[in-house]
Amino acid sequence: MTETANVTNKPKISAIWIIPLIALLVGIWMLYQYQANVGPTIYIKMPHAEGIVAGKTEIKVRSVKIGQIDAIRLSDSQDSVIARAQIDRNYNELLTEDAKIWVVKPRIDETGISGMSTLLSGVYLEFSPGESKKLKERFVLQDEPALIGKDVKGGRFQLLSYNAEVLEVSTGIFFKNYKIGQIETATFDWKNQAMKYGIFINEPYQNLITLNSIFWVNAGIEIDLSADGINISTGSLSKLLKGGISVGLPDQQAPGDIAQNGHNFSLSQSYKEALEERFYDFDYYIIDFEQSIRGLRPGAPVEYRGTRIGTVVEAPANVIVDGKPAHFKNHNTAVPVLIKIEYGRLYHDSEEAREFWQSSLTGWIKSGMRASLKPGNLLTGAVYVDFDIYPDAPKAHLAKLAKYDVFPSISSGITVLADQVSDVLNKVNSLKIEDSLAQMQATFSDYQALANEMRALLSQKETQNLPGDFNRNFDKMTKSMEQFEVTMRQFDKTMASYQAGSEFHHQLQQTLLEFKRLSEEIQPLTRGLNEQPNMFIFDKALPADPQPRKQ
Repeated sequence: MTETANVTNKPKISAIWIIPLIALLVGIWMLYQYQANVGPTIYIKMPHAEGIVAGKTEIKVRSVKIGQIDAIRLSDSQDSVIARAQIDRNYNELLTEDAKIWVVKPRIDETGISGMSTLLSGVYLEFSPGESKKLKERFVLQDEPALIGKDVKGGRFQLLSYNAEVLEVSTGIFFKNYKIGQIETATFDWKNQAMKYGIFINEPYQNLITLNSIFWVNAGIEIDLSADGINISTGSLSKLLKGGISVGLPDQQAPGDIAQNGHNFSLSQSYKEALEERFYDFDYYIIDFEQSIRGLRPGAPVEYRGTRIGTVVEAPANVIVDGKPAHFKNHNTAVPVLIKIEYGRLYHDSEEAREFWQSSLTGWIKSGMRASLKPGNLLTGAVYVDFDIYPDAPKAHLAKLAKYDVFPSISSGITVLADQVSDVLNKVNSLKIEDSLAQMQATFSDYQALANEMRALLSQKETQNLPGDFNRNFDKMTKSMEQFEVTMRQFDKTMASYQAGSEFHHQLQQTLLEFKRLSEEIQPLTRGLNEQPNMFIFDKALPADPQPRKQ
């Protein structure tokens, strides 16, 4: 008997494949979870990777880990290092474009010792978020740590320095020797050849910074030489080591309006220079001098009868007219000097001072106001510009040179003094004293002849026989004539001492000759002083030795 086979259909996929499928799903889930939890990737450019270890060096904010360096490589140009870091997704919003990052390591500065914990744990990167809302993924490592956090309140201002010493970042800002802030940034502007400092003033001390505040470098040591002796004072240790910047107000001046964030101030080398450089409201003028300007330097004062009203800017002025310097012209031998009238020196309200100066200037010039050069220091040869009223000065008015007003000038100083001495001596030499003496001698001879005739008249008998009253009158006339004769004899003796050949006449002639000789000797001296005002200290520069010509 034939049995029938029972055929059944088995599933094509084995149940064993469930295990790999489950594993795949778990893997996908884990990958999803990893991708969902991983944060953004950032790249940090740094000059070198000293102390930085991939998989170990952490990135922290306020000692809280927010990421870690996972790879380090050279840049394509091989002049820097690129470090890749993974940031926790919870801190994605910290990656702003104005954020700063630097290496934390042991440091010693004026604020003390920091970063000592890295001696055991190794260095780490400190991340300081900014205030921008825009995010980025590429950063540049800073050389120095950020000094001021965004949570620190205060004001930020700019200082511009042309001649003060270069100061470091973190140098303190002091008000009456109390630290109120510090330098936050320091850059060199090569175009203007000046240092630019960004300073931060802690709250509430930013209210001390007013529009009329002045800033100057304080070296930490001040030496005062006076009649009481030598007084040496020093500031704090940090100021002594790193110096500092002092801020204050000019003496006897009330605070002005509070300066707003970002306001620009000038940084001077000393308090004295800061007082001179604090005037920002001014106008330029050109002065044409028909004499040597040797000894006149930029920064020299411009005064009106002893009161400073401005400063010399350029001597000679660098003014180009028709493609040539203004002092290089055929039709004019005057040397232009550029000055600035600083209205804050005239009056504390510079706007009111400007209006007063500009409205009065034309009238002053008509009255004879002129500019001249005056010696400021005979030892150093320094001169300054002086404004004064000269009623006899020729008429003048404000002219124009390029874009500047040209103020009229007059020769003055030692040159004018020499000319006046020469004029006086010439007038003395031109006096005809001998002719005057001869005329006086002739007059005396006439009076003497008259006296003789009167004496002869009185001695005649007819005159004596006249009536008594008339005779008495003649007696009085005789006595008067005798007294007159005595007087004339004395006058004759006096005049004889003035005659040619007398001792007094000889002395007078010698004195006139000495005056004449003195005037002749003064003239080369005045010319030498005009050419080289400091000739009393330094020898006059000799011409260069002639060089033999090539054959």
